[in-house]
Amino acid sequence: MVKVAIVCGAGIVSGKEVMALELGQGLRESGVEVYFITSRWGSGEFGRRTEAAGFPTYRLWLGFISATLRLDCIWMTLDQLWHWPALFIGYRRFLKKVSPAKVVHTNWHHVLLLWSLLRPQRDIFWLHEVIPKKPQYRGLFQRMGARVGCFVTVSNASGKSLVDLGVAESEIHVIYNGITDPAHGDTRGRDNSQTVGIVGQIGRWKGHEDLLEAFQIILSGHSNAELHIFGNGSPDYEAFLRRRISELGAGRNVFWQGFIRDRSKIYPGLTLLVVPSRSEDALPTTAIEAAFFRVPVIASRRGGLPDIVEDGVTGYLFEPGDVARLAKHTMTLLQDAGLRSEIGQNARKRAMSLFSRERFVRDFIDLLDAGGIKAKQNGHTVDHAA
Repeated sequence: MVKVAIVCGAGIVSGKEVMALELGQGLRESGVEVYFITSRWGSGEFGRRTEAAGFPTYRLWLGFISATLRLDCIWMTLDQLWHWPALFIGYRRFLKKVSPAKVVHTNWHHVLLLWSLLRPQRDIFWLHEVIPKKPQYRGLFQRMGARVGCFVTVSNASGKSLVDLGVAESEIHVIYNGITDPAHGDTRGRDNSQTVGIVGQIGRWKGHEDLLEAFQIILSGHSNAELHIFGNGSPDYEAFLRRRISELGAGRNVFWQGFIRDRSKIYPGLTLLVVPSRSEDALPTTAIEAAFFRVPVIASRRGGLPDIVEDGVTGYLFEPGDVARLAKHTMTLLQDAGLRSEIGQNARKRAMSLFSRERFVRDFIDLLDAGGIKAKQNGHTVDHAA
């Protein structure tokens, strides 16, 4: 049986960790023997989930290193360097014992820590971020290209960020994340409610302030509209948003829902979803989840959101910070139930085609079967598929 290891040293469980577990489960269902390597630091929640799912799980001293001259970052880096010999020995023992045919790495910090043990014919790097165009990253990822067989990116934006750093396009494979249909085939039509939702972590980079500004405009024409905020954030930032809502006079129309794990309790109650990200999110899962539920999405033209939302077909895109355009798109959908229905249908079809778990796992298996893995031997590039 083919053996594959997934290195995901998660301190917490977020989108990357959820997708790593989805990949592991999909590979196992296809007859692959899957192992997880995670961190001894952090909450330990990810390791508990992999073990509960029946995966052999190895906990190693996988942490982070930082060049930031802040006291907490310095201590974190020193602590990791102190534990590096144990990490090196533990990972080498794992490789010798298990002999995985492929190893999928999900964090560049960990790639640096395991650098001397990487082999192009075995290791690939799965990138879940959009990497900033900075000189230090340019050198890092160009050198990494010589140490791994290829890069897998979760969106075109993520892949373009590598190209901008000097990585050859031939070394990059875009494989969209895929999820199990959270709607479970439930495609009930929406009523004539006017419920706008924003789902996910609450933070300044997520664009909540832009949505609040737009919502004040929306209320001038749709006084019964409601804004439902799902997720948690820092107490200070949430307090700031509450004050801003009061200043805008929107208090009676805004509802704080907190974190809800069960997505089937979120999207069926929404008329539309807004994803006003200010940051370069590689592939925001909330926009994909909403599409499965036939909920139109209005999103900023940032990161991987244009990969998910086809402008004017499955939702609308706007430039980050363009509050007026965000408000206009929202009011257009709130006042036209027929248009919402058409866009929602289109969104689900696109999600089923591009973002299904089946497609995601199949594409990864094709890659792991050497359809695009390249090994560098004696300074030359050799395609295993040849």
